[in-house]
Amino acid sequence: MKRIITSIVILCVMSAACFWSVGLVDNFTDKLFGLIDEVEAAFENGDTEKSSKAAENLQKEWSKFLDTAILVNDLGHSLEITSSIAEIRSFAQEGNEELYAACDRAAAQLEMFRNMQTPTFMKIL
Repeated sequence: MKRIITSIVILCVMSAACFWSVGLVDNFTDKLFGLIDEVEAAFENGDTEKSSKAAENLQKEWSKFLDTAILVNDLGHSLEITSSIAEIRSFAQEGNEELYAACDRAAAQLEMFRNMQTPTFMKIL
């Protein structure tokens, strides 16, 4: 009987940790989407300095996440996001119109990252 209770407790703790982790990833990606929007808005208004600063903040937030993340499901995907964010910063500093494409690419990769973290029945099996 103690084993069953222990198993149920472990299952509950793991489930709570899983949903907490999903919540953290959702909040984090929402923050990054906001920074991407800030970069695009500043660039659209012709404020290269503000756009560059927002891109720098975006890169810092992503780097801070990678430094503190213990487990990243797909390191290759994380490297792609890192590359896209670096492109955003570079294009923002140069005032290059390719910034919009880089922002769209980073947003799509972040959305995929968010979806990869969401637990589904098929992922559990």
